[in-house]
Amino acid sequence: MYPSITNPALWQLGYALIIAAEGLAGLLFLADAVRLIQARYAPGEVFNAAKALVVAAATVAFLVWFFGFMVVAREWFAMWQSKSWNGQEAAFRVSLPDGDLAPRRSRGNVL
Repeated sequence: MYPSITNPALWQLGYALIIAAEGLAGLLFLADAVRLIQARYAPGEVFNAAKALVVAAATVAFLVWFFGFMVVAREWFAMWQSKSWNGQEAAFRVSLPDGDLAPRRSRGNVL
């Protein structure tokens, strides 16, 4: 119970910060998707320069996931112990292989 936060106002603030950061990441991804669509026929230098917001959006999304869930939720709220709101297992399922896909064969190249 040492690191627990017992003030409901701080819970609501944390929740609002998570929602705001996820919204910011979504808006940055959306804005850069528009920029990339507009630059799809432009020279490579212009297209690469249009990717700037993707890096910012991915950084915000990573910080929400890593700091918000892996650090704060895991350590301060013992999220990993809960059977009802432990999101870690679901988060790592993304990297599991799909069973219905036939394995790709390499022709001497690393995939």
